[in-house]
Amino acid sequence: MSGFPSEPDESASLELVARIQGGDSRAWDELYRRYHDQLLFTVRMRLGSGLRSVLQSEDVFQSVALDALSALKRFEYRGPGSLERYLKQMVLNKIRDRAKAFGAAKRAGQLVGAEAAFDDLAAPRDAEVGYYEAAVYVRLERAIAGLPDEMREVLLLRRIEGLSSLEVAERLGKSDASVRQIASRAMARLATRMAES
Repeated sequence: MSGFPSEPDESASLELVARIQGGDSRAWDELYRRYHDQLLFTVRMRLGSGLRSVLQSEDVFQSVALDALSALKRFEYRGPGSLERYLKQMVLNKIRDRAKAFGAAKRAGQLVGAEAAFDDLAAPRDAEVGYYEAAVYVRLERAIAGLPDEMREVLLLRRIEGLSSLEVAERLGKSDASVRQIASRAMARLATRMAES
């Protein structure tokens, strides 16, 4: 799908995972760099405007990276794409956990106490993002932000969460054919917006 950067070579990434599982800390640094931008992008796309106003994407990503370092020792290969799905699922789980904790603190009227838990409530929403390939990912963020809500959601469910068109259809209460059509139009519009920027 055009517009999205290519994903890291899985076989090389799996070799790094094997080295990490063998205790090679330098392999972790290499794997971290390989997936940094892609996972930071996932955080930024799925954090949502409410949480983005109170959390910095980099902080959520760093928390995921620490979890991943210990969890990779238990990672088991389950077929093509399983490492990427595993890492993205960790990101999505972390975001859900942060959202639940923030929501609970807000409902309990403990927003001031929540500030310590979320480190940077006063951080500006548009703080500079620390992508390695900033030119690519910042353009992609802007292009996706300019899509209509429905197109953006279908695109993110397909590309970020890795759901099939049928799974997206079930989640959104639409037909599979409708989701495929929306995804196709979204990718065409995304490609056009990327070419223009």
